[in-house]
Amino acid sequence: MSESLYFDATHPAAESASEPSNLPAASFSPTPWPVQPRIGGLAVARPGGVLSQDDALALFGLAGDAFAESMFARSGVRSRRLALTPELAKMTLQQRTEHTEEQLLAMASEAIDQLGIDPSRIGTVLSSTLWSLGGPSLAHRLVERYGLRPDTDKYHIVGVGCVSSVPLLRLAAQALAADPRRQVLVVAAECASGLLTAVRADQRTQVVGSALFADGCAAVLLSAGPGAGGPAVLATRVHQIPGTLDKVHIKVAGDESSMFMTRELPSIVDAHLGDVTGSFLAQQGLRPAAIRHWLVHPGGPGILEAAQRSLGLTREQLSASWDVLAEHGNMGTATSMYVLHRTQQQHTPRPGDLGLMITVGPGITVGHMLLRW
Repeated sequence: MSESLYFDATHPAAESASEPSNLPAASFSPTPWPVQPRIGGLAVARPGGVLSQDDALALFGLAGDAFAESMFARSGVRSRRLALTPELAKMTLQQRTEHTEEQLLAMASEAIDQLGIDPSRIGTVLSSTLWSLGGPSLAHRLVERYGLRPDTDKYHIVGVGCVSSVPLLRLAAQALAADPRRQVLVVAAECASGLLTAVRADQRTQVVGSALFADGCAAVLLSAGPGAGGPAVLATRVHQIPGTLDKVHIKVAGDESSMFMTRELPSIVDAHLGDVTGSFLAQQGLRPAAIRHWLVHPGGPGILEAAQRSLGLTREQLSASWDVLAEHGNMGTATSMYVLHRTQQQHTPRPGDLGLMITVGPGITVGHMLLRW
């Protein structure tokens, strides 16, 4: 299943706007890029077949366990997509590798096909997945599949996880600055089906991962220069919180995968996110009140609740994030782009509106990206 959005100067919101921009006074001065990168297209794709939490409990061999059923019920997830059949679940991780590669490429292709790219205009391909399947990477495979120019720059990022959207788009902006005549294709894809296995109920950290993670992909096309449409990427920053390397990890060794998220994660977000976000906005001459659309990574209900407390926001202000969590689960690298997609679909940003994407991932790293429609 797939959905796409295109952004341009003739967007209906642009035609109907009659209210002034919500930009604050003349103090607003985002750190400028040499060129203005804009998100001209955004598309999402998922494997077929909706999996309820009851279905997932049965798939992972956890049905009937009180702890697991409680965790799944409190996960904030109602349904998600996993290309994981009972037959695949019995395979080792190594045996699933080929299927995982095929699934990543299939989702990426479904999303990219909606963008209607012109292969001759793509100068850089950036892709990201949580873990590496070796080479050639997803970016290499996409260059081959779409007949992109042989000199297309290609980079594949692994291990960044849920924070990926911000560094991916930051790198895309840098690529456009180097060659604004070309477009940049960004693909964030996750196949949790390649990692998740049946777990014992006493493996409590594994149970949490089984309750949250899902498959999904987002593709973004960025352009710069005259005629480029869509929300502008005004500024980005990543911030690693010292002393938190051991708080979140997802590891793969042989046929074993390990997912761990400390119970302290919401309190860490609560303690740091407000100051880190305030600092980023202050660098741009902004206060939080200037932000109309908040796009917070829905890593789980604890993270969203902590973000609301730390930033002084209501649940309604994070409704796009809560909806993505409920309907899709945590898709790692792609999740924040799904929140942007949902915001554009249901909240109809007006010209001049500011949005702030906030991602939280291993490290613990917080990413910020300031957008203007």
